[in-house]
Amino acid sequence: MFSQNEKIKNLNELFEERKFQEIVDILSAEEEERQLSFDEYFYLTKSYGRVGKYSNGLIYANKMVELSNEAKDTAKLVRSVNLVAENLIDLNDIKRGIAYCEKVEPLFRKQDSLEFQKLCFKWGMLYYHDEQFEKAYKTYNKITHKDFRKLSLFTNNYALTLMGMKKWNESLEYLKKSIQIDHHNGKNISINLSNMGSVYMNLKQWKQAEIHLDSAVKSLTQNSSLSAKKSLYENYFDLFRQQNKLGEAREVLEHIAKIDKQIFGQKVNEKIHALETASNRESNLTQKVKIIDNQLEVSQRQMLWGTIISLLLIIGLLTALFFFKYRHIKAAHENIIIEQKLLRSQMTPHFIFNSLSVLQGMILNKEDKKAVSYLSKFSKLLRLILENSREKLVPLQDELNAVKHYVDLQNMRNKHQFKYRLTFNDEISSEQILIPPMLIQPFVENAIEHGFKKDFENAEIDVNIHFKNNKLTCIITDNGVGINEDKIKTNDNKKSLATKITTERLKIISKEFKVESDVTVQNRKVFNEKGTLVTLILPYKINKYD
Repeated sequence: MFSQNEKIKNLNELFEERKFQEIVDILSAEEEERQLSFDEYFYLTKSYGRVGKYSNGLIYANKMVELSNEAKDTAKLVRSVNLVAENLIDLNDIKRGIAYCEKVEPLFRKQDSLEFQKLCFKWGMLYYHDEQFEKAYKTYNKITHKDFRKLSLFTNNYALTLMGMKKWNESLEYLKKSIQIDHHNGKNISINLSNMGSVYMNLKQWKQAEIHLDSAVKSLTQNSSLSAKKSLYENYFDLFRQQNKLGEAREVLEHIAKIDKQIFGQKVNEKIHALETASNRESNLTQKVKIIDNQLEVSQRQMLWGTIISLLLIIGLLTALFFFKYRHIKAAHENIIIEQKLLRSQMTPHFIFNSLSVLQGMILNKEDKKAVSYLSKFSKLLRLILENSREKLVPLQDELNAVKHYVDLQNMRNKHQFKYRLTFNDEISSEQILIPPMLIQPFVENAIEHGFKKDFENAEIDVNIHFKNNKLTCIITDNGVGINEDKIKTNDNKKSLATKITTERLKIISKEFKVESDVTVQNRKVFNEKGTLVTLILPYKINKYD
């Protein structure tokens, strides 16, 4: 058996060899058998980030914060919050990342200066992406350690911040430093050269701008990203446009159009891959159902024989034993079937193809900005659905983000848009509340699909969430045509499939979590109002990462 120090040493060697998935596999298996140490959680969190599973990385970073608070170890705590901020950046959760950094700043002591400066790298970039350039500038200037300021990560980001503040000469100085550092380390310098070309354009030094852009093109390699190439050609376009060189500008636009097609194709391929992954998952679930069906059959036979034997020996004991075993397998069977149905309802080909058709129409109508916005929201929704469907519990905030992206997509598709309002009391943070995924969205979808007629105007949907007396309640109201009370009582076949699945899930989750949950659907006509009212009592857990 290895000692704990030997285990950490082996993990460090694997990490330096960039065997990140191997680390994830090892520690995930270990976690099922025992509580991991802080250092093991550190390597697990970093490895999840390296393989692109940032949501998992965020969960384990918060777990490290929780362990540090329990141990009252501030040194470990500041390392942990750095990892939380790192995963929030990777998830492109800019607003939440800024709020988090501002919140944890007081945790750092004088002896934590280096860890605080590491946080400033992430904090400054969050401000930059939010176009708060002055705050980004002040944050980067808090990085005073000489070795940190010599890193290309610092010089690159600092130069971008100076460009955002239109301090062109200073930004040139740091871009030149970045080129020297990256060239020395064998890294590609095309992006820095392109940025220098942009700076020279703003200084009206056209010749220098063209020289640096030409050099950037020569520095491109097969491994250069499409976004980097597009940014470079956009700088070319700005240069020729400002010089009134219309022929050259037109040629550059053709390059940009080709790159846009490649980027679009790349994103479509990513979505197709994600769908194939979801399909494979459903296939695995089907196989599990077959296995459990066989187990049910075996269990039923055992139950029969057990009953016969119990009549001869100890009737009560054996009957109870087989009864509980049967109920456990049946519950697992129901869980997997419900999960299959949920996955199908989330990722129906009808929804995917409709969305892609709408996107194709926008592109053909040359509604470029609208198409980019639609694609961005569509890809974020797909990502949230696929990520959340893998998790048993997700932050309430993630669930609400998925609902918002879904509503935004529907509004972009429909001629008559509807108003969507979300209210949430501030008794507890929506990031701390964990709920099973995809509980709210089906009812919002019902309101849109069934509550409003084709040409319905002044449509409104309100989602009100409040946490009171240890009960999490979500009230969804719309001002649509309302729901037929007789259909509610008779469980009409036209009732939404997603609503049925959600109701079944709530029953199973309530038993598993041993918490209260409920669904009530009412016609607002009984209150002398128009529309439908849905009241959800949601099962939840509190993530006490603070």
